[in-house]
Amino acid sequence: MICGIVLAALTLSLVLKKDAPAIAFLLVLTAGVILLLRVFSAAGSAAQRFSGLLSQCGLDSALYLPVCKAVGVAVVVRIAAALCRDAGQSALAAKMEIAGAVLTLSVCLPLFEQVFDLITEWAV
Repeated sequence: MICGIVLAALTLSLVLKKDAPAIAFLLVLTAGVILLLRVFSAAGSAAQRFSGLLSQCGLDSALYLPVCKAVGVAVVVRIAAALCRDAGQSALAAKMEIAGAVLTLSVCLPLFEQVFDLITEWAV
């Protein structure tokens, strides 16, 4: 189903690109949003199962939550940068990627703190 939506949007956008580039861009953008909504719904159920497995193993959510947040930031930044590039704004895409790197680092700081605490406990 997802492949069909993407292929239909791609074909229509290629046909419309010459005569109506704005409509072609909006069509691709809409198909991308539909695709992302489907992927996010599937990812939500997978995340719940993953969280359940980790809780069964006795792992604290503070250990894996920063990693999940970093992956989420990376996905959003990559999509936003690709949209910027598609719109011809490569400089804005590069700035978006830099901002994403900084945000990812800030999201992972609690994990780094826990690793350093663990190392400190082992050293004592």
